[in-house]
Amino acid sequence: MTNTTVVDEPFPVTQHLSPAEAQAAATEFLLEHVGNQLVAGQPHLMVSAVRTTWIVPVQLSYIHSGELGQVGVVAIDEETGQVMAWTPLAQMKQASLALRQAHEPELSEQFQTFMATQNQEDI
Repeated sequence: MTNTTVVDEPFPVTQHLSPAEAQAAATEFLLEHVGNQLVAGQPHLMVSAVRTTWIVPVQLSYIHSGELGQVGVVAIDEETGQVMAWTPLAQMKQASLALRQAHEPELSEQFQTFMATQNQEDI
């Protein structure tokens, strides 16, 4: 016999902030604190007894290669749109460095190809 636990929502979830608004709040935070190579991914709603929060993954991304992988998260209060918590910035930077190193020399090759394409378009 299998035991199954049923979890009912203890209170109705009323959405105040859209996923796009949560992503925009996380993007603003990232631009202010770590620069433009870390981008906000697709938010996921997390419900607790205290607050409802958007959890927004933080991805390392380059214009010439796209997303390389997740390096952290930013938590956005679903009601106010305020940043509530985040992966420590030093940890996100260290994870970014590790991803960059793991993807060399492909990143350099992709960058060279991207720049050559841009230069041809400018002619």
